[in-house]
Amino acid sequence: MHEDLTVSKDANRRANDIPVKDVTFVSAQGKEFPTGQARLVAFDTATNKPVWIHSKYDRYMDVDPLGENRVLFVARDGSMNKSAFSFDVTFYAIEMNWRTGTVLKKFEIPPGTHDIDYLGGDRYAIADLSKKNRVFVYDRSEDEVVWEYRFREHFPKSAGGGPGGYTHLNDIDAVDNGSAFLVSPRNFDRVMLIDRESKRVRWTLGEEDNYDILNEQHNPVLLSQDPVTVLVADSENNRVVEYEKTESGWKQTWSYGTGLDWPRDADRLPNGNTLIVDSNNNRALEVTPGGDIVWKVKIPFEPYDVERPVYGDEPSGPPITELEGSDAVDTKAVGQDGNGLVARIDATYTYVYTTAQWVLPTWIGPLEFNLLVLAVLIVVLWGAFEVVHWKGWT
Repeated sequence: MHEDLTVSKDANRRANDIPVKDVTFVSAQGKEFPTGQARLVAFDTATNKPVWIHSKYDRYMDVDPLGENRVLFVARDGSMNKSAFSFDVTFYAIEMNWRTGTVLKKFEIPPGTHDIDYLGGDRYAIADLSKKNRVFVYDRSEDEVVWEYRFREHFPKSAGGGPGGYTHLNDIDAVDNGSAFLVSPRNFDRVMLIDRESKRVRWTLGEEDNYDILNEQHNPVLLSQDPVTVLVADSENNRVVEYEKTESGWKQTWSYGTGLDWPRDADRLPNGNTLIVDSNNNRALEVTPGGDIVWKVKIPFEPYDVERPVYGDEPSGPPITELEGSDAVDTKAVGQDGNGLVARIDATYTYVYTTAQWVLPTWIGPLEFNLLVLAVLIVVLWGAFEVVHWKGWT
């Protein structure tokens, strides 16, 4: 049973004067069928009460705070075309004063887009997972693409593929004053940094189908350039993991996976804690370097992104190695180990559950799904037994 999120009149009034330091945004993607679960919520971090909810659209993905009053988010507007017996969808980038509900900017973006970042002026970096499989910079004033990187021009067909197409791009972040882009082609099982001028890949974390490193990751963030340190939601491995680049490769420096089920966002806060979206458990949480949960909130359905606007877009707090007392943190034991046979079986089962959620009713959670699978197995085994018995093979 999901919590019913409503905003009282008092909360609505509070949305106008609540300090930005007390606000946490969480976006929820929602389900295809039935609809009505998608939303963008501003929570009072101290009380976990919603002070503002936007639910006009049927899907919400990335949300980026742009100061105290403005947010930029990706939303999908879908409607049934009865004459064509089809579902028409349009994706938008929307900049809004969330305190007043005033739409400041709204423009169409490629279908399926998960992430868009504001670059300043009237330019935006967009992760386009449509058939073009590209990241590009769009100048809204000129209504033109001023830079793009197409993955098919740099990687073979075998590099990606699977659910969501060739790349299933889900994240783009401008780094080095916009001279490079940190991107996440989920179906490549890789995070990479692309140089904007040369279009060369400066470095890559992960390998296609090497699930010991990453398995269909989401929303990486660059914590440090020296040494290069990346925090990423390692979705199919059911963990959040931090890697540090060394001369010989990549070293895992921290992970958290206790109780996580398909995380899709992770941000390191300035105090060293980590904000996490735990998608299949319908919650967002904050954990300490030692793995203690110090804050959490429930939100239906399929939460996607979590942000604390006081820290701006994608806060890049310190790597675990820079925290005081970090030597005392057992980085291998903070969360579950994403490797091994048991973890692989769990990841496969999670993948089946996640895929099924697109067509199952909203009320079917992990427990109901497990019971459904058990019931199906019983029916199949019982049917097989009856067939064998009927044919006289017993």
